[in-house]
Amino acid sequence: MSETGAAGRDTVKPWLLLDIDGVLNPTGDHADRGFTPHDLDGHQVQLNREHGVMLNALDREGLVDLRWATTWNDAANAYVAPVVGLADPLPVLVIDRALAGPVPFGVNWKAASVLAEADGMPFAWLDDFFTDPDRRWAEARVLDTGVPTLLVPIDPAVGLLPDHLDQVRSWARSACGPGVLTGADLLERTPHLAADPVSRERAEWFARTCNALPGEAAGLDRRDLTVSLWDRCATAVTAEHSGEPHGVRPTDEFVRQSFRRFLRGDGAAAMVWADRAALRATHPERGAVAHAQDSYRLVLEDPADRDAGRRIQLLVDSAVADLGISPDIQRTHRSVLIGSPGPLVQVSVRADRDDTSSDLTVAFGHGGRAERVPYDQLLRDGPDALFERVAGVARSVAEMQERRPAAVAYLPRPVARRQQQPHQSTPAVRPQTSPQPSRGRR
Repeated sequence: MSETGAAGRDTVKPWLLLDIDGVLNPTGDHADRGFTPHDLDGHQVQLNREHGVMLNALDREGLVDLRWATTWNDAANAYVAPVVGLADPLPVLVIDRALAGPVPFGVNWKAASVLAEADGMPFAWLDDFFTDPDRRWAEARVLDTGVPTLLVPIDPAVGLLPDHLDQVRSWARSACGPGVLTGADLLERTPHLAADPVSRERAEWFARTCNALPGEAAGLDRRDLTVSLWDRCATAVTAEHSGEPHGVRPTDEFVRQSFRRFLRGDGAAAMVWADRAALRATHPERGAVAHAQDSYRLVLEDPADRDAGRRIQLLVDSAVADLGISPDIQRTHRSVLIGSPGPLVQVSVRADRDDTSSDLTVAFGHGGRAERVPYDQLLRDGPDALFERVAGVARSVAEMQERRPAAVAYLPRPVARRQQQPHQSTPAVRPQTSPQPSRGRR
C-alpha cells in the first residue's frame, strides 16, 4: 500500500489462529466449568461445547477467518471440531516441526510454521506458550512491515475465555479496519517538511504503523500518540534518515520503543518513551556518525575531536535502546577509551527492575567507583556536557593509575615461601571405626 490512511485503505480480513492443548483443552480438572473428558485418537482431553458456541459466534461476525494452528493439524477437524460443536471444519495452518530446525529449550518452535504460512497476512494467535522472542518478532512485524499482529497468551490451567475473543474483536476492528491517519495528514502539520522526500517516506511509515496498532492502550489513543511523536520528532527523524544508511538514528529508535510499549498495552510507558524521543530530538543526528567497529567500546583520539561528545551520546543511546527492546534486560554496559592506550571509562546503563521505561540511569566510572546520572538529564545537558563528564572521569582514572605504583612500593613484601621437601609417600593408616549400618544402594 502506497498510501496508508483512512481513505481508500485496503482492508484484509485477518486470520485467527487457534491452538488446542492449553487453549481448548486446559490442564487440570474442569468438570465444574462444563468440560467433559474424551479419548480422541489415543489422547486424553477435556473439551467444552461452550467454546464451540463462542467460536461459531465470532465466525458469523465476519471479523476474522478462523484457522487451526496446532500440532493436531488435520486431526483437529477429524476429532476436536465435532466434539466442541464447530459449525464447519476450519482451514489448517500446518505445523511442521522440521521448519523450526534445532531450537533451544523454551522457544515456541511453532512460530516458524506460522510465519512461513502467514507471510504478509495479519493474524491474531491464541496459544498457551509465548516467549519474549515471540513478542519481539510480533512487534517487529508491525513496526517493520505494518502488518497487524496480535499474540493472545492463554493460561493453560484455565483455557480460552470470552475476554480473549473480545480482545481479538477489538483488535480486528481497529488494526485491520479503516485507517485513522495518512502520511498526508502528518505532513500538513509540518509544512516545512512537505517537499522533502525523506519526510514523506517517514510520514508514511508513521501512518502505516499507527494504523496497524490496536485502537488504544490503557486509555492512550493510537492516533494521539502518533501525532504527538510526529509533531515533536519529525525534523530529527528526517535528519537521521537523510544521512548514511548505516548511521545511528537514536530519535527514530526511541520512537519505535514508544510504539513497542503501546503494542504491549502500556500507554504510560509509551508516553515515557515518546517524551524521551522528544528530548533526544533536540540534538538531531544526520546519520553521519556510525557506531565504532566494536559497538560496545568507543575509542576516542587524545586529544578528542569535536564530535567526541556526539559519539559518546550515540554509544549511550545504543545501550538505552538495548534495554528498551527486551523487558528481561535490566542492565547493559559500554566503555569509552580515550587514547590508546589510555584510561578506560566504564559506562553502565541500568533500568528499574520492573520497568525499563522509566528510572533509566547511566553510571560512569572505573574499578567499582561510579557516578550515576539519570539518562534523561544527560539528554537535557547535551553532548558537550556529556563529554566533559566522561573526560573528568577519565582524568580521575589516570590520576589513580599514576598513584598506584607509588602506593605499591610501600606495601610489605610477601614472605618468601619455604622450599618444600620432596614428597615421600607413606602408607595410609585407616583409623579404626565401629561398624556403620548399611544405607542401601547409593
